[in-house]
Amino acid sequence: MTNEIINVCFIEKNFRILVDYSHLIPIIISIMLALFVFIKAKYNLFSKIFLFFIITFSIWLIGDLITWNSNNYNLIYTFWATLDFIEVTFYILGLYFVLVFTEQKDISVLKKIILFLLLAPAFFIAVTNQSVVGFNYQVCEALNNNFLSIYKLIVEGILLFIMLLSIITPFIKKLPWQKKKTRLIMVGSMFLFLAIFSGTEYISSITGVYEYTLYSLFLLPALLLIIIYSVFELDIFHFHMLGTQYLVVGLVILMGGQLFFVNGTTDQLLTILTTVITIGLSIILFRNLKRESDQRIHIEQLSEIIKQSKKQVEETNKQLGKANEKLKSLDQLKTEFLSLASHQLRSPLTAIKGYTSMLLEGDYGEIDPKAKATIERVFESTNNLTIVVEDLLNVAKIEQGGMKYEMAKFNLSEIARDMAKDLSITAEKKGLKLNYEEVGAEDCVTVGDKEKLRQVVLNFIDNSIKYTKEGEIKVKVERKEDKVIFSVKDTGMGMTEETKETLFQKFARGEGGRVNSGGSGLGLYLAKEIAEAHKGKVWVESEGPGKGSTFYMELDADCCKVE
Repeated sequence: MTNEIINVCFIEKNFRILVDYSHLIPIIISIMLALFVFIKAKYNLFSKIFLFFIITFSIWLIGDLITWNSNNYNLIYTFWATLDFIEVTFYILGLYFVLVFTEQKDISVLKKIILFLLLAPAFFIAVTNQSVVGFNYQVCEALNNNFLSIYKLIVEGILLFIMLLSIITPFIKKLPWQKKKTRLIMVGSMFLFLAIFSGTEYISSITGVYEYTLYSLFLLPALLLIIIYSVFELDIFHFHMLGTQYLVVGLVILMGGQLFFVNGTTDQLLTILTTVITIGLSIILFRNLKRESDQRIHIEQLSEIIKQSKKQVEETNKQLGKANEKLKSLDQLKTEFLSLASHQLRSPLTAIKGYTSMLLEGDYGEIDPKAKATIERVFESTNNLTIVVEDLLNVAKIEQGGMKYEMAKFNLSEIARDMAKDLSITAEKKGLKLNYEEVGAEDCVTVGDKEKLRQVVLNFIDNSIKYTKEGEIKVKVERKEDKVIFSVKDTGMGMTEETKETLFQKFARGEGGRVNSGGSGLGLYLAKEIAEAHKGKVWVESEGPGKGSTFYMELDADCCKVE
């Protein structure tokens, strides 16, 4: 008989085997995949939706399998009545998965309500027992509710159209290829599977040949492979999985499924033996993959740690850069303040120093000896303060790049000799002996700013007088090849190695601050800057605390007669 509908209540054994194979293998593979994903993905939203989709579809497969194989009319009727509702359910779950995948977050409450409303008619018809309107006992087939059948196809068409739009959107918006690829593979595989499923159902309903839906299920393993690829290769569930393991297990299941087809004892034994050998080789493969996977995960973890550390270093450098800029700004403000303050102090100090000098010289008449002693102290303090102000001004000029040097030829020995002579009176007042010595430097000519270098000479000798309680001070200028070296050696307090390392920094005074609190801590810093501006250098030597110190300044020189 042409187009004869097979009586599934008395289906032939070979066809029954085909039905079992087309249903059971996809059920096992699908549930394994869903559970594996669900557990490994730490029960995240993607894995939950995927699990519910697979479970719902597997329930449909089980119900469809029973309607094909069972000889019990009541059992067939019961499961047949729920198939359309279950089918609409897993289509809606499929769209739910696609929407969450594309939006990378859970959908809004409004969208959930719309999906529920799409499911509501099918649910109502199923629970009110209206999904099947009759039963043909001769061929063991139920008669579907026409409204539900049409409604099911309309809903499936709408859901597939939405999925298709989701596939096309990245290409319209010209998104990066990686996003296009991910959307095309993952959403495309879901769309293709559900579209083929709906298409074969529609063809079966209009032709009456329901075996078309049976044959379409053979496409399910291939489509599952695409989904597996998406899960493993694209890492859509955000965890590290061994796709090879799952594929090998699927291969073993498919191989074991051959037992449904073979009839002879020899064929069955060969199939069993092949399956056992494959399982053994798979175990060995799994162990190797496990080691490789652990190493890969460890490397990726280290890479992530390095990446995070790099970010922290970059962020720290960025913060340090901002802090450095702020410090530079504050340092500039400090320099400008010192310069301003020094300029403002210079004028009144000059006036005070001038008037006290006139008083001491008798320009305003005789002064009482007691008053004169007081005025001398004022004059000395004013003089010291003037030196501090000048030091501050010079520091400000150096830091602002405004220090100017008047270069000319001169003899350093003359400056050192005159300064030693002038300060010898101050030294004698403290009970100190100040000696001057020249060694081969009488005719050495230095090119530089005479007044600035005089300031260095003054600073070295003055410091030695201040910080030496008893003994002597030796001022010396000597020639050393094409260099001239000025030095001041004292028998003062000496210093430690730590003090020597910081002595020429701004405001650094070492232990000297305890002996003389009137200094600014800028003299030696200025001496260093001035010497280096002349391509020279300064340094200090000391054998230790209480053993005196020797300060040096080395400059280039042309040892010939001054013109």
